[in-house]
Amino acid sequence: MEKEIFDILILGGGVAGITASIYAKRRNKKVAIIEEMLVGGQLASINEIENFPSYDNVSGFELMQNFQKQIKYNEIQIINDIVQNVNFEKEIKEIICKNKVYYAKSVIIATGLTHKKLGQNEDIFLGHGVSYCAICDANFYKKQDVCVVSQKGSGILGALQLADVCKKVYLLDSEDMTIYAKACPKKNIEVISNANISEIYGNMKVEGVKYLKGSIMETLSISAVFIELGKQPLTEIYKDKLKLDASGYILTNEKMETSVKGVFACGDIRAGILKQLVTACADGAIAGQYA
Repeated sequence: MEKEIFDILILGGGVAGITASIYAKRRNKKVAIIEEMLVGGQLASINEIENFPSYDNVSGFELMQNFQKQIKYNEIQIINDIVQNVNFEKEIKEIICKNKVYYAKSVIIATGLTHKKLGQNEDIFLGHGVSYCAICDANFYKKQDVCVVSQKGSGILGALQLADVCKKVYLLDSEDMTIYAKACPKKNIEVISNANISEIYGNMKVEGVKYLKGSIMETLSISAVFIELGKQPLTEIYKDKLKLDASGYILTNEKMETSVKGVFACGDIRAGILKQLVTACADGAIAGQYA
């Protein structure tokens, strides 16, 4: 059976990947997006967007729906699969996914960022009291006590959002947050400095956390843990195949070309000083034009 070869395969269906697909399609290329979840990426978790051209204010979900309509209008193929490995050594690139191997003359990597994990036992309770998105899941814990795991203030915004919904919010930060604790505008936020989570516990769902403050073990009874430690690029499978910077972001030139011919990267996954919707669109347009 003859294998199907795409002109361009785009890995990731976020804003950068969508834009790249539109520009590639307008060049009359045989193009498809490989995306594990819904096309739109992290847009669904953004409550309000006020700095995207043509909108005074728009929700991430609404913008995502508009992007999906545009994908359908342009008849761009969506492949729902999980990328597990890649082979960029030959002229025809191989994308090894969970269900199938896909082939393309050019590849655009646009898989964006993922949440940094706590590294304890949070996977056990994911969806049962552990969340990586305060905006998305705050309403599930109305009038309940919750905690936010933070590093160098990374959880401040999440704590403020939760404070409008939850009864009590504990902000556990691994650094000294004394100054912020004094200036915190919400009375129902309790800031705990120099705190490191050692265990999330519960029976089928989160019931509390244990944390070390210095050499003393403390316990909090809560209904949910919101892990807000920042984000990191999804580049583990590319570390021996492409040039990355010290933080794991893919290095590209101004045409979004990586260190391997025929492989491009755009959006949050590539090394750059600004991570915004408009810069993701700009990157995607360039990648889609030159791939």
